[in-house]
Amino acid sequence: MALDCTRVRQDFPPLSSGLVFLDNAASTLKPRSVMEAMHSFGLSSYANVHRGVYRLSMEASKAYEDAHEVVAKFVGGTWEEVVFTRNSTESLQTAALTLYANGVITRGSEILITMAEHHANMIPWLRVAKMAGASVKMLPLDEEGVPRWDLLDEYLTPKTSVVAIGHISNVTGSKAPVEEVARKARSTGALLVLDSAQGVPHTPVNFKAMGVDMAAFSGHKMLGPTGIGVLWIRRDLAEELEPPLGGGGTVDRVKLGSGGVEIRWSTTPWKFEAGTPPIIEAVGLAEAVRYLEAIGMENVERHEEELTRALLEGIAEREYIEVLGPRSPGRRQGIVAFNIRGMKPDWVGLALDRRGIAVRTGLHCAHILHDALGHSEGSVRASLYIYNCISDVEKLLEALDDIYKRHGGAK
Repeated sequence: MALDCTRVRQDFPPLSSGLVFLDNAASTLKPRSVMEAMHSFGLSSYANVHRGVYRLSMEASKAYEDAHEVVAKFVGGTWEEVVFTRNSTESLQTAALTLYANGVITRGSEILITMAEHHANMIPWLRVAKMAGASVKMLPLDEEGVPRWDLLDEYLTPKTSVVAIGHISNVTGSKAPVEEVARKARSTGALLVLDSAQGVPHTPVNFKAMGVDMAAFSGHKMLGPTGIGVLWIRRDLAEELEPPLGGGGTVDRVKLGSGGVEIRWSTTPWKFEAGTPPIIEAVGLAEAVRYLEAIGMENVERHEEELTRALLEGIAEREYIEVLGPRSPGRRQGIVAFNIRGMKPDWVGLALDRRGIAVRTGLHCAHILHDALGHSEGSVRASLYIYNCISDVEKLLEALDDIYKRHGGAK
């Protein structure tokens, strides 16, 4: 069954004003059901989890644990593999610190990333490499800003301990060949860490089937609240690792023994969730997953592909617009970054806002990618989701025509 974007829009109050919201790669709007679930839980069911034997705490604990189960099934895992964090950036930072603290990343080892990475999947690896005395290698890009996956064999060596890649680029919308990368990483003994912030919300995902070892994504990019992200860790790997952060909730027992303080870590995922977790946010994220499941992720992906094709075909008819990344609709998912020749991205963004269209402008936390494509001042990014319709694409194109007609080359 095709996705009915007109029906979906009714669940998102900000759209009732006629707003064309095209900033979904940064953060999505929230349906009523998500906000209502959080509101109801916060008012009548909240207590701290895993702390009390009284009924309210036990009920809250069950809701929190159920959220792990719901999210785990959504990405093809088990609840023990889902660690709740604040966002994708914290998830990737936790992954990097965990692998460093457990001796996976050591002096002389190599970490392989690409030049297309979001800073969330670049800076953590640069930092731990500096701490460990390791090195970071970057897979170069082709002329469209897509990583040179054909060079992967040349960049993987016996020293490679971690391969960390983005699932879908937040600038070019290009999708990584995750299964192929996983297979090649495994052949050299490296772990694969996947930044799926732009993957999980937009396409069916099964991390186990894909061969991923660790993966990160955010609640707020998939209809859920801010303040909660996910670090997925393959269960057998998670059981081997000690957490990089310690404190309340991470331990089963702490004793003072003859050799000093003895720590017995809790089981996964709790040993990775230090302190009071995002309880209300977890309830909201679980509800967001249920909302997406009701639509069907295959339908979400198909709908975005149709919108992306329409937008790229419209841009192809306008010589004044320059697209960053592949121009073929089949090579990108739901994201189109572009510039109007002769105009600065921020100015175009402001002009679109005056016409009721919300887009993102700037370097999108992907500075090296923009530099490589010759757009060092950034780009205008339109990113699509389930509540966008063809009419939104048409309004964007009409607005760009009007802006160029009135101000072409002047800004």
